Amino acid sequence: MADITSIPAARVPVLEPNTNIMSREWYRFLFNQFGQTGGGTTGLALSDLELAPLGEANAAGLVDEVEGLLSLPPIVPPVPRRAAFASSVNQTATVSTATAVTFNVTTFTNGIGLVSSSQITPGQAGDYLVNYRVQLDKLSGGDGPAWVWLRKNGVDVANTTLHWHVKGNDAEVAISTGILIQLGQTDYLQLMWATTDVNVILLAPPATAYSPAGPSALLNIIQVDP
Repeated sequence: MADITSIPAARVPVLEPNTNIMSREWYRFLFNQFGQTGGGTTGLALSDLELAPLGEANAAGLVDEVEGLLSLPPIVPPVPRRAAFASSVNQTATVSTATAVTFNVTTFTNGIGLVSSSQITPGQAGDYLVNYRVQLDKLSGGDGPAWVWLRKNGVDVANTTLHWHVKGNDAEVAISTGILIQLGQTDYLQLMWATTDVNVILLAPPATAYSPAGPSALLNIIQVDP
């Protein structure tokens, strides 16, 4: 019978790269070592294995036991909470007034909600990565400034503002960024924007003969650490 206490070859990884779970070979090796030293119930030392390994019958029984454990279904890690929202319509803002970006399309979601078209609710405390993009457009000439930032529970989040100037008629520009933020279970998050020019809007580009329609705003959020 093969020596079941032989150490796995150097090429065998201790952890499976795809699952981060101990490999079959190393699990069997360590489990057999534990069993042959009495499973913690005898005075048998590991050095004794060099002199008197288990008999063939006991070793075969131990292999069967390990095979049974290996047949159990793998532990699947939970899927992180995540969602993707978008707006398929143009959006305007009252001049010099903070305005919430609204979303009318839920591309997908897993555990994250959308309330009143603008409030994103995580439903579980943790660290979240928020990626968003808005497409600005100027409907007339000149220079039109715009600001975009995050707001949590009705309070502006410090150091999240992006400031952009849209220059000239139909001077469309897309701005985007990613922000890591901590959210509580009952918190809600909003994407805000403002402009001092009534002719600056969030533009949802229409479909053409060669491209699909685009969103005026989109936001992706994923939990990175509970």
